Amino acid sequence: MCLISFAGAADAATCIGNCGTSADVTGPSVVVAAPIGNGSYDWISSYLGQEGAGQIAGFEGEATNGSELLSDTFYAAANSEVSFFFNYVTSDGSGYADYGFAQLINVATGAVTANIFTARTKPSGPIVPGLDLPAVEATLNPVSVPIIPGGPIWSPLGPNSGYCYDSGCGYTGWVQSSYTVQDAGSYQLRFGVTNWSDNSVDTGMAFSGLLLNDATIGDGSTADSPLLPSEITPDGGFAFTFTPTPQQPVFIDPTYAIGYTYAIETGDNAILSVLLPTLPFDSDGYDIYSLAGTLLASGVYDYDFAGSGVAGFKLLDIDLAAMLDPTDPGAFVTGLTFANSNIITMSQTPITQFVASVPEPTSWIMMILGFGLVGAAARRRSRPIVPA
Repeated sequence: MCLISFAGAADAATCIGNCGTSADVTGPSVVVAAPIGNGSYDWISSYLGQEGAGQIAGFEGEATNGSELLSDTFYAAANSEVSFFFNYVTSDGSGYADYGFAQLINVATGAVTANIFTARTKPSGPIVPGLDLPAVEATLNPVSVPIIPGGPIWSPLGPNSGYCYDSGCGYTGWVQSSYTVQDAGSYQLRFGVTNWSDNSVDTGMAFSGLLLNDATIGDGSTADSPLLPSEITPDGGFAFTFTPTPQQPVFIDPTYAIGYTYAIETGDNAILSVLLPTLPFDSDGYDIYSLAGTLLASGVYDYDFAGSGVAGFKLLDIDLAAMLDPTDPGAFVTGLTFANSNIITMSQTPITQFVASVPEPTSWIMMILGFGLVGAAARRRSRPIVPA
């Protein structure tokens, strides 16, 4: 079993068989840039796959070798939408019914929550959804997809790149799958592809744009690919479990409040520095406090903790005008660097402030003019009380 990262850094998705990214693809390719983000994608291929991998339980039949990839864990609230794009590519055909799929897995139980797309090789007609495979419980766009015929040139197919066994070979182009999560919980996405009836003339699949309510389900390597929470703590905080790379930023992402408390809950590690986003309606930086309540820095967007680092800190001074929702795990992307590569679980807990009523901007203007306090609008707001 090998470990790879979706885009390269903090945590690792689990791969069995042959997996990679678009950066590994060489030469001409029928798989063009993905229609989202920077166009990059991940892929799996039955070429160099393992026996028994990449199969749907109960649909092993004549399946032989394949590959599969299990995403990082992410927390999803009820009625959240999981979506991504996929592109099925096969050099096989003429009755050799290779197939690919994606499933949503409940981490707590290990059970398949939903089959969120299938694709299957056949000589002609639509190959998405896959013939004789479990029903797809997601919305596909397009709904039904035929093959774009011809020997597909794509280096993850190995020596079969550009080869066509018979009618049915080709690729689908990019198809979107969207699924609404029914129950809150911690989930993973499982992608698989397998050969059928033989272990040659290979098949693969590209996928990209893994989103939860339009927030990227990433690996923490960049602010555009942050780690999402793996669970919600009893006090309403966000919990992340990952293995950091020393001295390299890891970006984590919940949202909406006047501040957050960051704390390493388990694991022998320390936070060395923090990098913070610039929010609309909040352009004067933030205040950094120790967990004991000592002000360390004011009006900053990044901060280096002295010496060997800290086990946690408090961030305050997010303006109410930024309107950060403390229940939304998807907007305040924070970059953190760590002292070593020991696995940790850390929390990011919102600090909230009750506001009885916030007038609309035009109402604020009328109030300021009415009280003759136009000058006060330019002054820095008062700070909230630092929680103990």
